[in-house]
Amino acid sequence: MPTHNLDQSLTKRVFLTSTSLAAVAAMTAGLALMSPQQVAAQEQCSTYTVVRGDTLSVIASTAEVVGGFQTLFDANTNVLESPNLLEVGQVLTIPCADGSLPTTAARAAPASTAPAPVTAQPDRTLRIATASGYAPFTDEDAPGGGLITQMVNRSMELGNADQAYDLIFINDWGSHLETLLPTGAVDMVFPWFKPDCDRVENLSPSSAYRCTDFNHSEPFYEALVGYYTLAGSQYENVTTYPELFGARLCRPEAWFTFDLEAQELMPPNVELKTTVPQNGCWQLLLDGEVDVITLDALPAEEDYRNLGLDGQIAKLEPLTSAVTMHVFVSKNNQFANDALPIINAGLEELRLSGEWFNIVREGVKDTVEN
Repeated sequence: MPTHNLDQSLTKRVFLTSTSLAAVAAMTAGLALMSPQQVAAQEQCSTYTVVRGDTLSVIASTAEVVGGFQTLFDANTNVLESPNLLEVGQVLTIPCADGSLPTTAARAAPASTAPAPVTAQPDRTLRIATASGYAPFTDEDAPGGGLITQMVNRSMELGNADQAYDLIFINDWGSHLETLLPTGAVDMVFPWFKPDCDRVENLSPSSAYRCTDFNHSEPFYEALVGYYTLAGSQYENVTTYPELFGARLCRPEAWFTFDLEAQELMPPNVELKTTVPQNGCWQLLLDGEVDVITLDALPAEEDYRNLGLDGQIAKLEPLTSAVTMHVFVSKNNQFANDALPIINAGLEELRLSGEWFNIVREGVKDTVEN
């Protein structure tokens, strides 16, 4: 996952500390740090200008944004470069009570500048695969198969409604990049995370092949990746990655490690378990066999709520970072590469129209409510 460096001009940047979706309401204690004018300015269905000392979590809590900091971040991806940094003077859009955006009309491009549908039609049905068990992003039991599944379907329709495609769930994540794409069994897979391919020389071979062997769509979503430990553990109050040196970390199987490589959270600095199912990591944490779990924040926080672990888990807020999700295609599959512009054109139209945010808002809201 890309790391985010502070701007040298500290007079313009302030740290943004995110919070778990389940705990947004508990952030009211931070309101004492703001003036009455600041508090009053943070209202639904409006815009808000960032001042020194703001955090995205407190802004979301003050404005009572459904879905908390994640929904507010999603509504402002055109402004915010990272979920961990705010800039003084940035103007944020605060969603309305019904989840719509007050500036949707202004954000949408005029019809004359909307991306033209891709008309070149590949000569057979596209085979697109994802997998289940990754709610709210992809899951057979989620509405529309999950929010990224909905986006891919709509991007295909908007990019070229005449292009035939099959979208299937193949519930072996590891096979997607290891077998299915390289052999041509499928043409596209999603949602997969992309490293910083401009610095591929810094990646391990197991991470670098995501750059060297595959091409990628434009990003569908920027996900927050969190770090979690047991309440009261020696790691509960860490604020920097080097403070985890010597810890035992669990990153679920089939997940990337390029973000850990970037922060040197790899052996011998840490003991790393990467062959454990997602729920298995939580059991190892409870059994005292690992010290910290790290994975995507939305499913992580859904996991520990569903397991009845509220109050037992501490989120290491300062370590939260972001990574982007994409559709991947094999560089050796010319048919898939010819079809990739369809996905990109449809995704651009999805964003310009505001439909992208509506899909995300509903997906995040369902996760919070459940």
